Amino acid sequence: MPYVQNVAGLTSVNYRAEPYKFREEQGCSLGKIFQPCVVDKPEDPVTPLIEAHAGDAIRIHVIGANSEQNGMFGVEGHEWPIEPYMPGADMISVVEYAGSEILDVFIRGGAGGPYRQVGDFVWSNARLPYTQSGQWGYLRVLPVGDSRIQSLGTQGMGAQRAAVPSELQAIPTAMK
Repeated sequence: MPYVQNVAGLTSVNYRAEPYKFREEQGCSLGKIFQPCVVDKPEDPVTPLIEAHAGDAIRIHVIGANSEQNGMFGVEGHEWPIEPYMPGADMISVVEYAGSEILDVFIRGGAGGPYRQVGDFVWSNARLPYTQSGQWGYLRVLPVGDSRIQSLGTQGMGAQRAAVPSELQAIPTAMK
């Protein structure tokens, strides 16, 4: 199938896209497409930004909103089980999906992987024409305790634990 060089119109990814051509027009060289174009002016892409603290559990829900060609979803530096609920399943870092297909990607080790690496990791449709058309974004892994987002753990602000009674009490029965 022939691919157009300059994508026009809707492509996908939450109805927003960050095409290579747009970034080149903003001053990005091809080697820095996935980095801030100007060091003094770091800007995130307009595509969805996934943020989590290192080690936080991550589930990414991918929907194939296409019909003619399959996509390849991938997350740089992370992997997940091909069958999420099957013990010992093979680990993958890119998976194919078709139109109307739904994927649930459960990142192994949580954000930053098993080593809890901090930084920006690119998620994308790993088929280059789709990545070029703007189907990519960042998985931003923040250090534990970073206050830009609330923690998923019980140590976060406003976290409360339900009180557990020390003894169970019988519920009184109604008299006849």
